Order: sequence, then C-alpha cells, then structure tokens
Amino acid sequence: METTTEYAVREDDRGTAVELVGTALRADGHRVTHGGDRLVVSSGDRVLTALLGALVHPARQYRRYELALSSTPGHAVLTLRHADHGAAVAGGPIGARRRHAAWHRTAALVEASLHDGGVLVHRTDRLDTSGITVRDY
Repeated sequence: METTTEYAVREDDRGTAVELVGTALRADGHRVTHGGDRLVVSSGDRVLTALLGALVHPARQYRRYELALSSTPGHAVLTLRHADHGAAVAGGPIGARRRHAAWHRTAALVEASLHDGGVLVHRTDRLDTSGITVRDY
C-alpha cells in the first residue's frame, strides 16, 4: 500500500514552504522540477533500476515523488505522494524495503525542512486504499 503524507502550512507562507522543501531535496541529491502547483522530485537511474532491480546500489535506485500544493482558507497543504510506479516493481522484497526506507527518509526530510523553517502546522499520513475491495459477508 502506498502512503501519502500531507503537510499543513500557513497560507501566507506557502511559497516559502515550497522553496524550503525544494532546496532541502536538492541538497539531498534529488532532482527537483517545478510543474505548476507541484514539484516533481526524482533520484536514481530509472533504466538501471528497471533492468537490474535490487542489484542496483540503493543510492542509484530510481524513485519519483510528487509534492502538490493546494490551498484552503487559512492554510495550505503540501501533499507528498509516489508519482511513478514504472520501475517500482523491480527488486522484489529487497527493492520494496529500499523504497519504503527511501520514502520515510524523504518524508522526514520534507517535514524537517518545513519545521526548521517555522512554517509547518501539522502532518498527516494517509494510506492509499483504492486497490482494496470491501465485501459484505
């Protein structure tokens, strides 16, 4: 199951929040591109990960995330989610553990950058349950 993490920030600091997160992710070695109201964050080598799976060094394993910005009266929400599943199936259990660890590291980095910048109000983690079927017995 995929996790989505939401970071609530003060509405008047939403631009600062995006800048803080982008800078922190770049400093950590991620490629960050702006796309409208979102940042696309990637790292690693997609081709190597697709071809070699878990044999790729963990630092070169492909990962891609999306950080979307939405606003509501009084606060803004930055939503961190997985953005690409193409090479995500590579690597079996070893690759899954690495992706899980990388996700937690990235989420912690985003949270720390927002907290250190003084703009974080709240963090919420959500599980994607869209693939789960519910039965009545």
